[in-house]
Amino acid sequence: MLELSDMDSFALPWTALVVPVGPPLILTLGSIVLWIMGGFVRPAARWQAFGSPTGILSGIALLFWLIAAAMTVALRVQPTAPAYSIPWQPFFSPGADLLWVSNGWNWYVSCLILLLGGGGLLFSGISSPNSELTLEENWHGRAMTLALSLNAISSALFFVSSGNLLTVTLMWVVMDLFVIARSTVVPEGPGPSPTRQFQGLSMMGALLLLIGLLPAGQSGPAELLAGGRLPQETVILMLVAGVIRAGVYPLHLWLLPHRGERLYMPDRLIDQMPPALCGLWLLGWSSGLAGEELLARPEIVALALLGLLGSAIATFTTTTRQEHTTFVLITAVGIAGLTSILSEIRGPAAVLWPTTTFALGGGLWLIGERIWRAWHWQIPISVGVLALVGVPFTPGFLTQSVVAQLLVVGSCPDANTLCGRLGVLMWPLFAAYVVTQMIYVSSLLRSWDGEPEGSVWELSPNAWVIGRLLAYVVVLAIPLATAGLFPAMMTNLANLPDAIPRGAGNPPSAVAGWQVWLTLAGPLTLGIFLAIARTQVRDALSASDNRPGTLPTLRAWSSRIARLATLDWISRLTRWGTGRAGAVWDVGLEIVEGGGHMGWVVVFGIIGYLLLSA
Repeated sequence: MLELSDMDSFALPWTALVVPVGPPLILTLGSIVLWIMGGFVRPAARWQAFGSPTGILSGIALLFWLIAAAMTVALRVQPTAPAYSIPWQPFFSPGADLLWVSNGWNWYVSCLILLLGGGGLLFSGISSPNSELTLEENWHGRAMTLALSLNAISSALFFVSSGNLLTVTLMWVVMDLFVIARSTVVPEGPGPSPTRQFQGLSMMGALLLLIGLLPAGQSGPAELLAGGRLPQETVILMLVAGVIRAGVYPLHLWLLPHRGERLYMPDRLIDQMPPALCGLWLLGWSSGLAGEELLARPEIVALALLGLLGSAIATFTTTTRQEHTTFVLITAVGIAGLTSILSEIRGPAAVLWPTTTFALGGGLWLIGERIWRAWHWQIPISVGVLALVGVPFTPGFLTQSVVAQLLVVGSCPDANTLCGRLGVLMWPLFAAYVVTQMIYVSSLLRSWDGEPEGSVWELSPNAWVIGRLLAYVVVLAIPLATAGLFPAMMTNLANLPDAIPRGAGNPPSAVAGWQVWLTLAGPLTLGIFLAIARTQVRDALSASDNRPGTLPTLRAWSSRIARLATLDWISRLTRWGTGRAGAVWDVGLEIVEGGGHMGWVVVFGIIGYLLLSA
């Protein structure tokens, strides 16, 4: 273990690059190189021999990503978990160490973030240069975009390598800064850069972590996430912060772009999915610190199911592909949150499989949807849907094995466990899950519905882009298949040997109990029937001459329900309220400090009255 404890003799040795801060530092170095090239280097005509100028920038970004990925792999072969610390001493409180550790869970999530971020970099040059801009302007815009993309990935790696509460809090702020910065540069697609509806909600997570430091006491900031002991108030705030960062419904608003704006595939692979992985990472550590008594409560399960139902309804009723894609991913994150509550074990092992499903299955579904819209090749999107649904021999099936514990009524050896506390309430809660999952399955089957929509930029990739898409599909499919077929191999990589649920059987997916098959088959069958019924009703109304206005009316109602379920009206209401409050404040200041100085007239009048009355 490497440790830096003397700030006076601080010097970053080359050996620091083989510890957890090494890969994010390499990505940060790459962002600096790209920033210098974008600001001080002009593209030359002789560079055409190596490809387009913007393509050269993408190649440089991918080179630094490859170095960071190789260093991340090297961290796994170290005999002990590598660590790196820097003393942090504030002015008015006891100091602590900023600590980064590459243990199993931290390393595993870092690999998932690198896989998704690498895809975002790979497709960052997928659009043609903007014909309205000069070559130098396109060069500068692409360089700034790639530089901030590398910074966003590096900040996520810094975050998930954190070893204590202090480091988590500070890295949260750093990540928010780069998320905001990325929305100010030239976008990857046409149109303005997508901005978040409620970015302040993400910043509130950092505030919650800061508040959580107070009950933790003087030793709280240095308390390790792995095996540490924190007060219940701090753990609750950490859980809420993790839910916010993951974008679990209804705390997902900070991930939504403003209505009418689009998130393109590179933006989702860098701006939406890695932050959600960071939230699941924090949720894993927080659930381990929480213990059974905090999460094993009927009201917590009911609340998680209610949020999951809301996101599933939003996915089902959305009328645009943009919102449908967003809420498919948000619902997948919500399933991970439910799993962390229902799991028999606590800690990162409770969310290993839903996190894997979200990153690999969700990423493959996202890429497959693009491929399907481009030339109607179904294999990638089909595999992604099957993984998200949780069919056998996918990591999602192991998630279903955890949810199946809602059916173990009457066989609880301990009344203090979740099944013992729920009792007969397990049956209505399981029914609620079946309904929720049925809606989600039906929504996933919408991935093949309708004609492709979007710009020519999105739907007409050339042969080089097609090659990149297919290569990335293979990169995601290999670990996804490994996790489904050989889950023990993934648990060894993540150093979580107890992560395979007991109900999954041995070997997993082959001899699972009847509860698991019922948990999977019930919602899957009902979801397929719901999707078929929805399609038949739509086709019948489209062909009906008796009531030509029925279908538009149903679509209008579906749009109203979607606007209500997506909760973006909350951000609009908040902006309206703050705008009105600001206007009232301005009017008040104008009265008090304006041309008439009415405020001072009133003050002197009151003073004069008091003096005369005395």
